[in-house]
Amino acid sequence: MGNAQFIHDILSKRNYDFGRTDVTLKNFHPQIYMTLATEGVFFVKRDSYLRFCIPFYNIAMTIIGVTFEGLNVYMGMNTGDYSVVWESVCYVSIISSTITVYAGLLLNREKIWSQIEEMERDFEEICNLGPRYRDPFMEGQLLVWKLFCGWSIFVITICSSFFIYPCILLVYQSLKPSEEYKNRPLVFPLWLPNDDPYRTPNYEIFFVVEVFFVIAFTLCFGGYVYTLFHFLLHYYTKMDMIILDFQVIFDGLDESVVKLPKTDPRRISVQMTLNKRLKRIVTWHLSIFRAIHTAASVFRPTLIYQVMCSAVILCLIFNQIVMKLDRGEFDVVFTLLGAGAVLQLWIPCYLGTILRNKGFAVGDACWNCGWHETSLGLLIRIDILVVLMRAQMPIFIKYTGQPVVQLETFSAIMSTSYSYFNMLRQSQK
Repeated sequence: MGNAQFIHDILSKRNYDFGRTDVTLKNFHPQIYMTLATEGVFFVKRDSYLRFCIPFYNIAMTIIGVTFEGLNVYMGMNTGDYSVVWESVCYVSIISSTITVYAGLLLNREKIWSQIEEMERDFEEICNLGPRYRDPFMEGQLLVWKLFCGWSIFVITICSSFFIYPCILLVYQSLKPSEEYKNRPLVFPLWLPNDDPYRTPNYEIFFVVEVFFVIAFTLCFGGYVYTLFHFLLHYYTKMDMIILDFQVIFDGLDESVVKLPKTDPRRISVQMTLNKRLKRIVTWHLSIFRAIHTAASVFRPTLIYQVMCSAVILCLIFNQIVMKLDRGEFDVVFTLLGAGAVLQLWIPCYLGTILRNKGFAVGDACWNCGWHETSLGLLIRIDILVVLMRAQMPIFIKYTGQPVVQLETFSAIMSTSYSYFNMLRQSQK
């Protein structure tokens, strides 16, 4: 009961004072700053060379990993062991995404800084608008925190399984020595042309290197997925604020001023109030289009890689799982890896869909705000029509020559992956 309460307190940020007057992105979501720092984007001493340490380490580990898996492919092709070939090609396809993550983040640091600064301004502005705006906004931010915790647990589970499972097998082999176990288990199968990687001290060295490689990849790609969904969900929540603005756009205003001359001070005052309210709506709405475009440009290399390569990667993962089942074995690690591969693709596609739908909901809120039921609508009718036209433009993540990142894309990729899987299975019979 105590542990459950502890977890609940963490997820609900029980120790955080939601009523404080200085709520900011930095004190509510410090993890976004730490995650970006590990990706090479610093916010203090922005040009420090230390920012390259973790990216250099991760890229170096990626090059080493690709080299070793390339040796496995060579060995598998020469011996006719295509199980090793497909497994190694799968690993190469997955770990190569590290390069795309850093290509997007390190080359677009200024865009990330401006994006974070805008999110900080959103916190300051919205939290000062009163409970009507503050409460739902903070609920949305709390959801982002909960999803971060859930994603972190999931990623750590997959990461841990890669070296815990070999450790369990190693203990089992030591307790039941048998000729069946010729080689001690590594995190990834390994082959060297002129040496035995499973002899001491080679085995111990390679085991440690592979563990550090898994940690490096998890830190890089797991951080990318979190940063992406944090950015997108922030602006999803901001669209809720626009919908709230439409609901109260005419509140507290005197309709009778419409009959007064345009130069009447009362009419001018109401007109200015409406213009001010509508200006905030338009400003927020345009900022969302800019922010989604910026996020798409920052994460473009990795998102394109995900869309283009996920079908092949999923095919190879499922093939490896089924090949093990054919031999009467259940590959726990690859099953978790498959779940992670599906989830990392589903997350941006799902977010793309709900952003699109929320964008259309903003248009519905504009139409249903009551502008045609009150005479005050005459004062901003043209502005309302402009906002309506703008709201008909879908908010989506799109690149030239690439499909829109949405659930329809996810469905198409999964269908393509299944087709590849069937062809691969037929070729193995």
